[in-house]
Amino acid sequence: FIICIFYFLEVPKQTQEQTQKPVKYESPPKTPNRVTYLRVPLHIWKLIALRYDVPMPEHITVTEDGEALGFWAWVMAHPEIPVCLTEGEKKAACLLTLGYVAIALPGIWNGRVGKEDLEYLHPDLVPMSQKGRKFIILFDYESKPKTKQQIFAATRRTCQVILQLACQCEVALLPGPEKGIDDWVVALGKKAGKAVSTMIADALRISELSQRFFVNRARGLRKFKPDIIVNTRYLSTVIRSLPQSGLVGLASDMGTGKTEILAMIRRDNPDLSFLNNGHRVTLLKNLSDRLQTAMYSAISCGDWAKAKALSITVDSLYKMANDLQAYDILFIDEACQYLAHLLKSKTCKEHRGAILEVLEYLVYNAKLVVLADAHLDDLTIEFFMRMRPAGEKPYIIKNEYRSGGRQVYWYEGKNSSAIVAEFHAQLMLGKKLMMASDSKRFVKKLERALNDAEGQRCRGAEGKEIIQQLSSAPPLPCSPALFDDETPESAEDRKLRVWAIHSENSGSEENVIFIREINIAIKDIDAFLITPSLSSGVDISSYHFDAVFGVFHAVSQSATECAQQLWRYRPDVPMYVWVAPRPPFGYAETNARRIKERILQTNEMTAFLIRINRETGKRGAEKDWALDASCQIEGQRNWSINNLRADLRSLLLEMGNTIIPLGDGGDESTSRWMKAAGIAIDEEHYRKVANAKDIDRRTYNSRQHQDYLKPEEVLECEKFRIQDTYGMSVTPELVEQDDGGRLIKKIVALEAILATPGEMVTDDQGREFIPPPTIVAERDKSERERLAICTDWSNHSTAWLMRHRLGLRAVLIDLMSGLEIKGDEAMIQALAEFSKRNTSHVKGILNLTIPLSESPMWILGQYLWQLGLSTESRRPMEDGQRVRYYRLNTSDVEFIQKVLDYRQKQREEKERKRQESLELQAAHKARMQSQYGINAPSTPPINEDGDNNRGGMDTDAELSDSWWDKVKYYARLAIEKVEYGVESVKELLSTLTIDERCGVILEFEDLDPDKFAQLVTDAPQWTEWMA
Repeated sequence: FIICIFYFLEVPKQTQEQTQKPVKYESPPKTPNRVTYLRVPLHIWKLIALRYDVPMPEHITVTEDGEALGFWAWVMAHPEIPVCLTEGEKKAACLLTLGYVAIALPGIWNGRVGKEDLEYLHPDLVPMSQKGRKFIILFDYESKPKTKQQIFAATRRTCQVILQLACQCEVALLPGPEKGIDDWVVALGKKAGKAVSTMIADALRISELSQRFFVNRARGLRKFKPDIIVNTRYLSTVIRSLPQSGLVGLASDMGTGKTEILAMIRRDNPDLSFLNNGHRVTLLKNLSDRLQTAMYSAISCGDWAKAKALSITVDSLYKMANDLQAYDILFIDEACQYLAHLLKSKTCKEHRGAILEVLEYLVYNAKLVVLADAHLDDLTIEFFMRMRPAGEKPYIIKNEYRSGGRQVYWYEGKNSSAIVAEFHAQLMLGKKLMMASDSKRFVKKLERALNDAEGQRCRGAEGKEIIQQLSSAPPLPCSPALFDDETPESAEDRKLRVWAIHSENSGSEENVIFIREINIAIKDIDAFLITPSLSSGVDISSYHFDAVFGVFHAVSQSATECAQQLWRYRPDVPMYVWVAPRPPFGYAETNARRIKERILQTNEMTAFLIRINRETGKRGAEKDWALDASCQIEGQRNWSINNLRADLRSLLLEMGNTIIPLGDGGDESTSRWMKAAGIAIDEEHYRKVANAKDIDRRTYNSRQHQDYLKPEEVLECEKFRIQDTYGMSVTPELVEQDDGGRLIKKIVALEAILATPGEMVTDDQGREFIPPPTIVAERDKSERERLAICTDWSNHSTAWLMRHRLGLRAVLIDLMSGLEIKGDEAMIQALAEFSKRNTSHVKGILNLTIPLSESPMWILGQYLWQLGLSTESRRPMEDGQRVRYYRLNTSDVEFIQKVLDYRQKQREEKERKRQESLELQAAHKARMQSQYGINAPSTPPINEDGDNNRGGMDTDAELSDSWWDKVKYYARLAIEKVEYGVESVKELLSTLTIDERCGVILEFEDLDPDKFAQLVTDAPQWTEWMA
């Protein structure tokens, strides 16, 4: 509890005369506004001391009212403790209760006094303004433009007077929709501590706030001004041509014919070389037909350079490295999503460095680069301009036409049950509907639910009475004959025809045909369910669906990406939209500067721990502007997702749509229906994986390079992965336990902390650190050799160090041996205390938020969960009382121990093969010398700073293990591809460096001389492939 030093009047006024709003706070009339320092009880003081790791006085007096005297004098004496400034006493009390020092201002303008030309800090705040003290301003969330302007002005001027006193000042921003921090905390419930901690750590400098307020407050272009502004339904009717060179940006709403301009240019200039680059295969295939280009997957990799016009995904750009050419026109549609995919997606991770190199070459050398996007922004333009010749200026064409004007029925419930019930109700009425969602699992559950017996019942005439009771929205207009026709319906006519497209099936042959002929194909379906796999590049222009529904869970898509999905269907029909009130995984950081700092600091620590140069080891091959863009994209995306409900609603209003609120109700029966569908999907998946056909490693590896796998092939690969990972037969229970590969990651982390650490090392500041075990350091080294971009590094060593410093190794060794604990042991208490004193570091490295009020056993439980362990307890009687004892779950320990033993055997076998490989390499080298008088190709050694001197040093040192592992892998792959013809082998080799090609051919000859002889016979010119 917090004791306040202010009092309400005995008879408070009910409303203010001017605004007619209830009065929340009152002060005596005709007296100066004063800042409020709340009285603080002892337990809150302890919480704050623990959060900032600052010692408390030895003797503290507590009054009868519960106030701990001397708290504010203690804060004054410790300028390292940040102070939050809030708008009102309730907000300050809320923050104090969570363990943050907070002072209440009577209003947003009352942190400073005087006029703008002569302002200074409020006298009541001066005692806290010691040099270096950080103030964090946290005012209310507001959506009204005029009020936002006032809050920004008050914040800016308060910051200025704080900075004048040599203090620091940052601004924390509430994501909304709740107005104050107190309302937000109540709405979040148990998640409040984690969210508030992330939000305050995410605070902005005043310069960053100004940038966000003036430049990024509205979507679109602010820094780059349009050269041409038009307002037309179809852009191609006004813009008939583009400049012949430079970078052109097309900022025009969805469905306004941006692509048609490029199609006209292609038709008028068929001799110009043309490269269409995109981030989704479905988008590319659609554009490939419209722009008359060859599809990269339809021709051999070695023939890409021969194609006059080519469409290729950004994920495959690295394969062009050996056959680069300058194109006359480079076209990138959905450029903002393209950039986010390029810098952040997991599918680009393995080759992101090579992809960026190829892209930079293509952008720099193309005569004309065209970027098109409905929400084209400054960040995207600036990123590509960095790759263009110096001095060039972008040419921007902006179409102000808005394709809105729709009615949007808006659901505000806590879950999606009400809108799903409405979707089902409209289907039962005979409507044709489309559902867009950011969740593949939701779409699969809905598909399953609609196809079961319950989902199919009462469709058509029989459902009229029931549906009228279920439906919560105004009915869609329909033909009077829909229910008046008394002709009996056949069972086939009554059955719902549901079609779903998601990442697991979008590449299937039937869906490729469906998407290509989508305007015809939809005529045969009642419900069309789509995920982000069909979020761009597809236009459904023919009328078929009576309404579009959208269910968005605030997981991965920003507001603009959600709108892109909704507008795949172009006809003007009503929309029904539900958005999760807040992201399910908590508030994510939005400050690009802090995101970059966290990445580089973690990388630097890992570099030190694995004994490479710290300064160079914190960065990869990426350029500064690419890293900055990556961090800004992450911050902007998180900003939208943190409050996706308000952001998408705001965007839909900006587009000219009308929002019709439908309340915050739910539907229990629909929730149960969808939950049952989810359980059925999971159980079926577990059985199918366990019963899938067994495959060998060669088949598994070859499938990893295929664009699309059939459902049964996916199951077979999943079964092989699980069997290979755990070393045991695959059962439905094991598939469930594996949890899509999450469990083995936890076990690997457990294995790391249980391994013997290295010997103590000292950094350049004299601080001592324990280096990680060899298996952890080697994992980081291998990752840095394989991945060129620093944002893709996992930094296992830094995570290991944090767990080690927590004392987890000693705790785990005892617990794994069967020891029982009560939670009051010294090592458990020390672990909890260290966690609470270092909450920011634990959050930044292990992604765990430690609430200061939680018990030591709860905190230990969080760390154990990250390692795949859980506890069980018993409560025996001791001295007449029940005492709880905890130990590790015995079944968890037995299972994990088997997996750890299996992994140890695998390592031993790998080491044995490595030794054999070294002996074979030595023999091979001797044979090459004796037969040809030359040395085998070599790779430069890795320097201390992580650089391998590519192209800068000649050496005959032994090849690195990882290089040879890669060569041997591709050699085996080449042997398999001989069966498919020499062109397949040539295509594979074209993706490798010259040294790697030579190594693969030599290893090929050693592994399978017969196949090698066959290759030489079929392709006598094979030596030319080595160039």
